[in-house]
Amino acid sequence: MSFIQTLLEAHPIRKSKAQKQAFRDWFQLQAEQMGYASQIHTKGSNNNIIIGDPETAKVTYTAHYDTPAVMPIPNFLTPKNLFFYLLYQLLLVAVFLILSAVVGGTVGFLTRNPMLSALLAIAVCYGILFLMMFGPANKNCANDNTSGVAAVMEIMSRLPESDRSKAAFILFDNEEKGMLGSSAYASTHKAFKKNGLLINLDCVGDGEHIFFFTNKKTRALPQYALLCEAVEAQQGRIPHMDKMETAIYPSDQMMFKRGIAVCACNKAKAIGYYVDKIHTKKDTVCEQANLDFLGESLSRFASQL
Repeated sequence: MSFIQTLLEAHPIRKSKAQKQAFRDWFQLQAEQMGYASQIHTKGSNNNIIIGDPETAKVTYTAHYDTPAVMPIPNFLTPKNLFFYLLYQLLLVAVFLILSAVVGGTVGFLTRNPMLSALLAIAVCYGILFLMMFGPANKNCANDNTSGVAAVMEIMSRLPESDRSKAAFILFDNEEKGMLGSSAYASTHKAFKKNGLLINLDCVGDGEHIFFFTNKKTRALPQYALLCEAVEAQQGRIPHMDKMETAIYPSDQMMFKRGIAVCACNKAKAIGYYVDKIHTKKDTVCEQANLDFLGESLSRFASQL
């Protein structure tokens, strides 16, 4: 059975404390069976899983292992279409504000109490935000971010034993609550935050277009040419080595100066590349071809360093 199949059957939801603990126990056992030593980095409510030594490794592969709350409206991302991305986010905000205003206005009309109306409108707005982060668990999280966890495991399994000191792996906690796990790690490992080469895998399972978003500082590194070579040599998917300056992809790599964001996209004529269905019950797709592409290309990259 593949990593993604096992994860979706044994640990499809990783939101509550008990679910996360069960996953961490399972993952650490899997790492041990592959010959890796692991530890838990704990700060506050964040429990990050660390494989290897990011401080000495030449590259660190990361993904967040927590899963989100379910939302009535999908978190629709268009990394290369900034206008549509901002428009969609503004639309979501407008829907929340309108709903808050309708509820508050209705109560105000019925009670003739403007203060109560305003307070209720504010409460509804904050209630929606609370449910987005702490509401009922989404039961289908194949792409967000079981795909990233599975991709990390594919890299771990394919990396030759002789090259394992070159790579480290981190599974971050609480990305869905505002990238709290990666922020906690970065705050206690400031040298790594500044200098560590980090490749973050988030929503890499749905879509044949695999994007690698890098900033100017990262592209100036000598390792970047090797990454391009390793990725472009791999068959089966369509890679895009792109600039973060002309894109937007909010995930854990943002906490690190040399962070690279990796995601999979589908493509439509009107809006271009997009990531959809996440945070909804329709998030059921994670293609093994994507995991094979990333597992092969990124393990090869680590070996070449």
